[in-house]
Amino acid sequence: MAAGDGAQLPATIAASRSVEKSLEEAAASGALNLSNRKLKEFSRTARNHDLSDIVHADLSKNRLCELPEELCQFISLETLSLYHNCIRSLTPSLCHLQALTYLNLSRNLISNLPPSVCQLPLLRVLIISNNKLLALPASIHTLTHLRQLDVSCNDLQCLPVELGQLECLRDLNLRRNRLTTLPKELSELPLVRLDVSSNCISHVPVCYRHLRHLQTIVLDNNPLQQPPAQVCSKGKYHIFKFLNIEACKRSQEELERALRPTRFNSW
Repeated sequence: MAAGDGAQLPATIAASRSVEKSLEEAAASGALNLSNRKLKEFSRTARNHDLSDIVHADLSKNRLCELPEELCQFISLETLSLYHNCIRSLTPSLCHLQALTYLNLSRNLISNLPPSVCQLPLLRVLIISNNKLLALPASIHTLTHLRQLDVSCNDLQCLPVELGQLECLRDLNLRRNRLTTLPKELSELPLVRLDVSSNCISHVPVCYRHLRHLQTIVLDNNPLQQPPAQVCSKGKYHIFKFLNIEACKRSQEELERALRPTRFNSW
């Protein structure tokens, strides 16, 4: 036996026993906690336990490179955390988790949000921050119960207008992407909190003054021209005041154009 093997073997056995204990507890409690176990794959011994009634699963802080297919068989799952793994893609089988209300995929390597995520009808919280996302699918509007969406710290350059159809969305975090514009359709949402800090946004749509439920709006670290950065730094009240004044100016200009006499050529 090589030097150090004697110390390594007990540690491996201890880790294995720890996983087994967690599986036993999960079968009894309905909550599976395999967080921070250095797992590269889902435990093969899980099949020896009745996990059919699992409602909460935490596999955060492991070394998983893909979403384990075994998890997608736990159709009673309501919350699933895969935070801080090495996941690059998501299996189509994810859509089998029809009871899922909370999904945390932050701190992975995901570059594409597949249709399976948008086929979770009860999902209320989707956290997919700190990944490699380049775009959001138009089908995201099918998540009709979504209340919180966190896509901060990705590589998004634009947003689908379909985001404006998420009628339950309260919290939208777009921080630290590469967005240059904001879709006007977001003004139709019942947002309470909106964070678009650290992007490339120069203009906030005037129609955002209609976000009547909004309590917090964060616009820091953008090349803002409208409203100017010095206005935005003063907070929501001053931002909305500026947008209202701008809207009045535009209305006045449109009225003057409409009343301007038409010139006819003289014959």
